[in-house]
Amino acid sequence: MSTHPLSSFIGRDGIILLTLQGNITDTELPQLKTDLQDAAALIREESEKALRPLPVLVDVSKLDRAYSPEGIMLLAEFEKNNRPYVSKTAVFGTDIKIKFTGEIISALSDRKNISFHETEEEAMADLRSDGTEPAKE
Repeated sequence: MSTHPLSSFIGRDGIILLTLQGNITDTELPQLKTDLQDAAALIREESEKALRPLPVLVDVSKLDRAYSPEGIMLLAEFEKNNRPYVSKTAVFGTDIKIKFTGEIISALSDRKNISFHETEEEAMADLRSDGTEPAKE
């Protein structure tokens, strides 16, 4: 596989940026599991360094609309396990199908602090709207 279904890094202003792309089907599950482990480690490590939960920005603009149930469950478990380390998650690049799938993942993970937006600008404004202004480094 030439691309990773999920990439993660520290973006501007200390926001963790996740990019979900391609398909989330059985073929991609082994790499997705590895990518989710890497992302979880990054989120936990950066949150512990900051001594607080951090905001997460998720780009799904390159995500295809093919999902397997196991892939959805992996994403829900990832969201659930990272709850202590994340102040808020804003997802951008969504259409109605991706938003619907994201809301299912939110419900399965019992996360109430995930929002869905069409543009990155809307998502960033939402991350900053509730007092979770990222720390300047």
